[in-house]
Amino acid sequence: ETPLWKANWQARGLAIGTVVAMLLALYLILIFQNQIAARRRLYHTVRIGYLLTTVIVLGGFIGAQLSVVHVLTFAQALRTQFNWETFLLDPVIFIIWGWVAVALLFWGRVYCGWLCPFGALQELLNKLAQRFGVRQISVPFMLHERLWPIKYIIFLGLFAASLASMTLAFKGAEVEPFKTAITFRFMREWPFVLYAVGLLVAGLFIERFFCRYLCPLG
Repeated sequence: ETPLWKANWQARGLAIGTVVAMLLALYLILIFQNQIAARRRLYHTVRIGYLLTTVIVLGGFIGAQLSVVHVLTFAQALRTQFNWETFLLDPVIFIIWGWVAVALLFWGRVYCGWLCPFGALQELLNKLAQRFGVRQISVPFMLHERLWPIKYIIFLGLFAASLASMTLAFKGAEVEPFKTAITFRFMREWPFVLYAVGLLVAGLFIERFFCRYLCPLG
């Protein structure tokens, strides 16, 4: 019998091809980023176009949203019995994680700025809010310095929880609104929806509010 992970790769050929094409396009953008950034209108067009593709295609149709759960699962596997087949079950997530791991060495947190569907959604909504004249809140530096470590504290808390119980860690990972907004497209119980919508509303006034201060994956 064909292993389940191989069957998944064979069945998701279109999604795999789409993701590979997006990653190649992003690679070209990063290679020629200086030339693109020198032309403001071109950069704006490329940026908005790619973010829309991330939200609609990567998030809406493919549902490829990385999560801190993947990090915790990988760490747990290293501590116990590591098995590649577990991570090969979802080919799209595997490909994106592999690309992100390599990109970190050369360009830093590329995923956060280009490939995260929820992050892209926040940025697009914020740009739309600015176009309609929504006043932006400038977080004072002293307050910003006290807020940005929160996401690291959340990550360390989730990692500590995963050492005791992965079930507990998965419940704690609901601090990410990704499952609600991207995976279930807001079709969940109202507290989860209210939380995700609240973060998006905050992002209308403070660009990428969740990414800046709460995201354990970032």
